[in-house]
Amino acid sequence: MAKKKTTRRSPQTSTPRMYGDGKPSQAAGTVPASSAGARPAGGAAAVARGPVDLAKEYGYVTGDLKRLGITAAVLFGGLIALWVIIR
Repeated sequence: MAKKKTTRRSPQTSTPRMYGDGKPSQAAGTVPASSAGARPAGGAAAVARGPVDLAKEYGYVTGDLKRLGITAAVLFGGLIALWVIIR
């Protein structure tokens, strides 16, 4: 079976990659005069966000880390047991 020929294209350096909508981001709290009364894109209303309780939001992480640690310890113990048996 013949091999498939692939050619690698070099990236074009004349056109840099653009992420987002291509507009520069604005600092928090500054609103240009032209868009003071404008609504955000997509018709979504702006939501005021307060401080977030990280312990409440990511409480499941500690359980996951414990489970991961137990699994790693069991697998590591299994490897040591196999090493002793094979040796």
